Amino acid sequence: MKSRGKIELLAGGALAFLLLTACGENAAPPETSPQAIEAAPQAAETPADPSETFLAMADRHGARLLQAYPEGASALGVSEEIAGEGYNARLGGYGFHAHQQMRALNESFLQELRSHDRAKLSGTAAITYDVLRNAYETAARRNQFDFGGAAPAGGSVPSVGSSWAVTPYYITQLTGLHLALPQLLTTGQPLRTSADAEAYIARMNAFGPAFDEAIETVGADAAIGIAPPRFVIEGVIASLDGFTAPVPGENVLITTLSEKLNAMEGVSEEARADLLEKAGEALTANVYPAYQRLKAAMEPLLAQADETPGVWRLGEEGEAYYQFALNAYGAGGMSGEDVHQLGLAEVARITAEMDAILRREGLAEGSVSERIEVLAARPENVFANNDEGRAALLQLLREQIDAVMALAPQWFQTLPAQSVEVRRVPVYEQDSAPGAYYSAAPLDGSRPGNYWINLKNTADNPKFGLRTLTHHEAVPGHHFQISLQRSVADMPLIRNMLSYSEFSEGWALYGEQLAKEMGLYDDDPLGDLGRLQAEIFRAARLVVDTGLHYKRWSREQAIDYMVAVTGETRASVTREVERYAAIPGQACSYKLGMIRIGEFRAKAEAELGDAFDIRAFHDEVLLTGAVPMPVLERKINAWIEAQKQS
Repeated sequence: MKSRGKIELLAGGALAFLLLTACGENAAPPETSPQAIEAAPQAAETPADPSETFLAMADRHGARLLQAYPEGASALGVSEEIAGEGYNARLGGYGFHAHQQMRALNESFLQELRSHDRAKLSGTAAITYDVLRNAYETAARRNQFDFGGAAPAGGSVPSVGSSWAVTPYYITQLTGLHLALPQLLTTGQPLRTSADAEAYIARMNAFGPAFDEAIETVGADAAIGIAPPRFVIEGVIASLDGFTAPVPGENVLITTLSEKLNAMEGVSEEARADLLEKAGEALTANVYPAYQRLKAAMEPLLAQADETPGVWRLGEEGEAYYQFALNAYGAGGMSGEDVHQLGLAEVARITAEMDAILRREGLAEGSVSERIEVLAARPENVFANNDEGRAALLQLLREQIDAVMALAPQWFQTLPAQSVEVRRVPVYEQDSAPGAYYSAAPLDGSRPGNYWINLKNTADNPKFGLRTLTHHEAVPGHHFQISLQRSVADMPLIRNMLSYSEFSEGWALYGEQLAKEMGLYDDDPLGDLGRLQAEIFRAARLVVDTGLHYKRWSREQAIDYMVAVTGETRASVTREVERYAAIPGQACSYKLGMIRIGEFRAKAEAELGDAFDIRAFHDEVLLTGAVPMPVLERKINAWIEAQKQS
């Protein structure tokens, strides 16, 4: 119902890790392998200024990652000069060799960074040093766990859909190439010319080797006793079956290519037919068989797995992994118990505020969640679960975006240059996809950002909750944060490849609260109730995530708690809890980040008094891009002192 979504890696995923990359046998040609990149000559002249020297290093790191991982280059829309000639036709590596290379690459990046003197850096270079050190060191800590693949050097590379996040499992119902590669081709792959179409088909033909390497990784993990919970495996199998269920001509990879070909100018009917025939052959000869092989590899894991959701099931390494994941997602050293108690306190506070609104609306009987369920079931609060109802829901979201943008200049000095489009989650993905999520526009601005919503069942999205969902996923939430980051002229490429969920998700949750300050709920008390329901959902995540992975709750215990506290449908909560089981710790980042941003603002308001400018504060938070919270805290403190002096 609320913004229970993911965002594409560039938009968030705390330190969001892609569990793939580097060059495997099916990846870049030798001239763009990490070894060749390492040996490639650098510019003849090295800038004398330490900050320029450091930023040049950061740019080299970013290019090396994208040459190793062409999928990420497509998601960003970078030039071939950066990512290598013909990169849109290639895929990266997904097997043992790829993971070992990525571990080595991260280590080399970390050592090179340490050769620079932080005290001699200024401006963007100084902040980038802090960010990269955090990223490389976190990736190194992740890579000490010998399962789930390896963290890419720098912690993350641009997501191509659902392959995102810190997770101990290489393939889940939410993460993996089986979801990421189709989304890359349908939403991130350029399709403007017949040459682009040929590259699209080449990537389809590369599914086979890529999936075989992923199967190798899954098998290696299984051999040491690492397998997801049974319901996660069942979710993977269901998504594999769902993707291959359509006849070839109706598969999303074919229909997307057909639509794009029809819109291309200068391509003859004969050429279009030939390209579609090639794509159909690639689908039947390579793509569908690859999905079938992955299914055959996942099915035996069912006998190895059980229903236990917590990562503690993996033994001492699992317990250590969870503390690592909490820290990677913004806990700042807080223990599982600390986070659990914080969540309980926040749930109690928000419940009291929701109760007050419900009583003013004449609903005083029953628990808060029971009264919300009554509201959510009223016909006037739910769109029809048919094509007409879905179309009306999408139109309402577009109107909500327009309302925010009309007020935004009063609250922000800098506004996004790119628009955001509302899109429905593809039907083949909706069974396992979250309720909503955002995917960013490429760096070249060739397409808008996308606000995705899962419309499998419109009852999951009562009308009074949709406004807050829009504020979180689109404006002033994720779309503002990512688009403004990409507008920074001297932002190193690698900074657009890094993401911190406590920053991006914390900002998006802060954006929900900001929308109330902007007056968008003044005449909408039920909408404000929806806002609080979204916030209590994030507070409950603190309780449930730590419940699963620290306190050893069962899946049913976690579901029962969330239903009782939030008033969400049992079906939507079940998907949420299964997500937390697959991606330990990430669900905590929302509330942890929001709390920290609120603390920084409160300090600025208290110390600056009448001189505090909310528009300037928001620029200060957003215009240096996603950063870990300690970096943001130092930056805001320095800004406060500068404002006092001015």
